[in-house]
Amino acid sequence: MEINVKSKDNQIIFELEGSLDIYTSLDLKAALEEHVKGENLDVIIDMDKLTYIDSSGIGILIKALNYVQGLKGKLSVANLKPAIEKVFKVSGLTSYFEILSPEDFKNRSA
Repeated sequence: MEINVKSKDNQIIFELEGSLDIYTSLDLKAALEEHVKGENLDVIIDMDKLTYIDSSGIGILIKALNYVQGLKGKLSVANLKPAIEKVFKVSGLTSYFEILSPEDFKNRSA
């Protein structure tokens, strides 16, 4: 998996490409810990190029949400492909995460 990080003002965008699974979830955890250090940050995980997610990936996203909220920040996920959105719905994550549509993401990251 590739992780591209973009930072502007109090917003950090993590662009994920490839698979978020047992083999790569710790890479995302490390990137989050490296870049998300301040309070009141707007963190967006862009999944436009994410092709697969497993339970380890889901676990890291939940830990990331708790970590960012602990810093009084906001974490959103954006650009979910239909298969990944289905995983979010089936596992009940849609009630925990703010999910941004492509248009919402474009407006928020402008």
